[in-house]
Amino acid sequence: MDKDNLFSRLSKTLSKADAIKIALDKTCIPADLIHLSLSPHREIAFRASWVLEQILYYRWDDLLPFLSDFISAYLIQKNRSCQRHFTKIMMYLTGSESPEGIKPMIGEHQDQIIEITFDWLIDSQTPVAVKVNCMDILLHFTKEQSWITEELHSQVQFLLKNGSAAVQSRGKRILKKLKF
Repeated sequence: MDKDNLFSRLSKTLSKADAIKIALDKTCIPADLIHLSLSPHREIAFRASWVLEQILYYRWDDLLPFLSDFISAYLIQKNRSCQRHFTKIMMYLTGSESPEGIKPMIGEHQDQIIEITFDWLIDSQTPVAVKVNCMDILLHFTKEQSWITEELHSQVQFLLKNGSAAVQSRGKRILKKLKF
């Protein structure tokens, strides 16, 4: 699907079924979605990010060639709604279930990914769904970067003080895994 057609489809309200249908369309190129996820048109960017997440679930192999582009976009993503989808994708990329070939690419940008993820975690304006995803992403890096364990523990403890039910649930699970 060409960029104009994709932009047009993302200009309209989408149901989850619509998002999946676009994601399943083999002519929909992940690079175009990554580009549109950085659009100043907030709704377009949100929908592009949502479809990109669906590509992760339904067309993983088609996303692989564009992981470098995704990581670059992750590092500059400012749209809070898009950050939710980006962190869900990054949770997968940094998790133990991700394919082995992903690790070197993540490793190249590891310090930057950790920094921006901590920034989102501690920012009071970051939505809860993004914060809890950030906790998991950072947990995945504790094996490579031992200093993260103590810092993540401190941040989670702080967030638990006044956190929502989602923060409480995920935070307690993270603390158990940190074995602090």
